[in-house]
This record gives sequence, C-alpha cells and structure tokens, in this order.
Amino acid sequence: MKLLVAICFALLVSVHVCAQSAPPTYDETQASINPLTDEQLIDCLKLDSTTCPLKYRDFGMIEGELGDRKHPDLLIAAYENADADYRYELVKALYQIDDPKVLTFMRSIAFQHLGRGMDNSETFFPLDYLADHCDERALARLNRPVNFRHEAPMGCLYWAGTERSFGRCNYRAAAPNLVRSLDAVCLNITGEAEEGLRKFFPGACQHLPSIEAEQRCYKKLLKDHPNPQ
Repeated sequence: MKLLVAICFALLVSVHVCAQSAPPTYDETQASINPLTDEQLIDCLKLDSTTCPLKYRDFGMIEGELGDRKHPDLLIAAYENADADYRYELVKALYQIDDPKVLTFMRSIAFQHLGRGMDNSETFFPLDYLADHCDERALARLNRPVNFRHEAPMGCLYWAGTERSFGRCNYRAAAPNLVRSLDAVCLNITGEAEEGLRKFFPGACQHLPSIEAEQRCYKKLLKDHPNPQ
C-alpha cells in the first residue's frame, strides 16, 4: 500500500512539474506581449537581453507584433549598433512592414556580404522584400539557379512568395527557374510557379495528366522560345 501511495505521489509531482515547465499558449504569450512598448519589444529581440520583461520569448510573435505596429524608425535605429544575431531578428520584423522607409533601408543592406552560393536567411529577407517590390536587381539575384531545385533558401513558407514576385512583376527571365520549381517538394511553390508560367505562356501546357508532363511541356516551350515575351 505504501508503495502504491509513493508511486501515485511521484506521478502527481511529475504532472505538476510538467505543467509548470510547459510553454504558455499562443493567447497567453500574446497577452504578455500586448502591454509592452515598442522599445521593450525591440529589446526582447536581443538574444542576450537581461532587461526583457517577458518570461517566455517567442521571437516570431514579437516580430509579428512589431510588424503590426508599423514603427520602422525604431527598428532601423536599433539595427545600426546591433550584432549579427540581433540584426537578423530586427530585419525579420521590418520584413513585415510595407513602408517606403523600410524599402530604402532594405536597399541599403540587401547587397552587402552576398556569397556565391545559396542565399541564407540573413541575406534572403532583404532581397525578398525588394523582390516583392519588383526591384530588378533583387529579382535577378534571387533568379540564380543555385536558389532553386527541390529546396528553397528559406523553405516552403517564404520561397513561394519569391515565386509569386517573379510572375507578378512580369520578370520573364525567371521562366526557366519556374519550370524547375514545378516539381518542388512544397505544393505552394509549385502553385506559384504554375501561375507565373501561365502568365508567360498563356493557354499553353494546360490539362496535362501530371506535373512531370507539365514540366516537359514547358521545357519544350522554353527550348523553342527561350525569351518569352
């Protein structure tokens, strides 16, 4: 009997500890973020912040809240003296604000420290922001074949937006990359690639039995018409 009581007590303690260590829910996290000022939230984006009042920091939610508040001047000012990790978080918040000041700022940083390989998260966000505004230089950079194939530099969520920019901005030089992206692992990337190609080749390659057949059709079109008008 004593053993049974001990086991039950141990289980209750375990459940209590787990409940205490469980991360807060979305609503609880949002409720803790809402009362904070912009300056406090910006400070909370520092990985080593010792003054952030949040017990649990969800960087995505903090960045989303700052994006909703739309005060880019404070984020840009913080960027000037920030280290690389802090700058990355600040740029992700700015990425969510459609504002001429942000566009100018992204142009000032997007083409710094670009490598020869795939663009990583630090360079991708400024480039993609510019591409969404049909910046020719950013579109050309993101159009490099190294950025495509079956993987995307920032995964399914972000790369689909870049694909959309190619079509929406009528950037026809991206047609070969859109064709390569038809068999991407993410359906949203495939869908955006199809939308762009249908804009570049209206009425072509419709109602085919598979993605593979659609891809072959567009490859033939590109071979016959390498510069779609």
